[in-house]
Amino acid sequence: MQFCTYLRKFIVKLLKTTSAHGFQHVIKVGAQIVERIFWICCIVICIYGMTALAQRTWDRYQTSPVVISMDRNMYLWNTSFPSVTVCPHRRIDENKVKQYVQQNPAMFVGDGDTDDFLEFVVKLANATYDTFANLPMHKTYGIDSADYMDLISNLSLQFLPQISSATILPLRSQQTVTELGVCMTINSKIADYNSYQYWKNNRWDLVSEPQTVVVHPLDGEVYGQLNKLESSYEVYFHGYMEVPDISEQRYLFLDSFYTTVELLALELITSTSVKELSISQRQCRFSFEADALEFSPIYSYNLCRIECRMRLALKYCGCIPHFYRNRGKQGKLRYRTCDFEGYRCLGVNSDALITLRQGNKAIECKCVPNCDDSNFFVQAYKAREWFLGATLQWGLTDYPKMQLHRDVIFGLSDVFVYIGGLGGFFLGCSLLTFTEFFYFLTWRLFKETTA
Repeated sequence: MQFCTYLRKFIVKLLKTTSAHGFQHVIKVGAQIVERIFWICCIVICIYGMTALAQRTWDRYQTSPVVISMDRNMYLWNTSFPSVTVCPHRRIDENKVKQYVQQNPAMFVGDGDTDDFLEFVVKLANATYDTFANLPMHKTYGIDSADYMDLISNLSLQFLPQISSATILPLRSQQTVTELGVCMTINSKIADYNSYQYWKNNRWDLVSEPQTVVVHPLDGEVYGQLNKLESSYEVYFHGYMEVPDISEQRYLFLDSFYTTVELLALELITSTSVKELSISQRQCRFSFEADALEFSPIYSYNLCRIECRMRLALKYCGCIPHFYRNRGKQGKLRYRTCDFEGYRCLGVNSDALITLRQGNKAIECKCVPNCDDSNFFVQAYKAREWFLGATLQWGLTDYPKMQLHRDVIFGLSDVFVYIGGLGGFFLGCSLLTFTEFFYFLTWRLFKETTA
């Protein structure tokens, strides 16, 4: 009873000294019960309104604190030069196949085994989701499916086209493994992570990134060129921090043609202040945020989709194609590589695997876009017969007149300002008022009750 009396006096003292409006009227001496009920209702309504709007403010900070704006002053920025991945149709060196047969005579004892083995390797090297359904069962000569990629790498035709460009920095090339097989990527910062040698050596370290190749409207028309492409080929155009994806647009060009491709560019640049936000807030990932991926030390949107496709292939058929890295970080995961029977299974489910959709429903991959992204679109291309072999020329003719920027528009400081304004609007109080309440109900109450 004595404690209740003391607590009542303490609360009255607190409400008398607080700077929040309305509380003094509740405890005013001589006030009638109707007055007290009125002011209590007003205070409750104000606290509810302040809390509801503060919750909306916090939700806004959690869901949409960034804005994408347009910059149209094209002479104030540089544009990254488009990267290209070239996948030749002729991938296997017949002389290497003959040497392999001679070095392993116990594997090839039947008549016609050499030609049959060549057919096997060629089919394997050119197998993709588009062709899995039509891939016939074939004799594998005792070669385990886990060694398919190693076999293709050892028997691959050396693909080293001559590269020339009018860019200030030279265009760098790297052999990479894609969902179309072994290809060559030009002007990429992440192609090294998809090279078979990087996989084979079980590497997970970050390589030193080359300097970004950029162009400016004052540079005029700038092209890159690949000479002496010895067969027909397929081409992906993409940004320097991205890899090809089987579902994206690709272009088929024939041999003995000089092909010129004109591209349009659209880039999205993210400010450094956005890094302070969580991934769920900004809805994008930087390349160094690869914790969501199991088979790559860096992140990109297409690499995330590739891993999603791997998991889906494993779910449908219990194996993955040979052109994927089958060992996860720290060796924790190791997926089985498909044999020809597994490829037939993947072919049956190829539509879902390519589109990552089951019927009209998208498969949840939890992949978010790249924070810094470069997109290139083919504006036009033309080809003419060329007596010096296949040649590909690509570049920007019309420089982008717009660049997108992702910036923070509603930061944590704005949250405090908004919530503080709501407290002042509804209760006429400030942060110091809330501090007083906290002080009185904790330390002051504890000190006086123990005195």
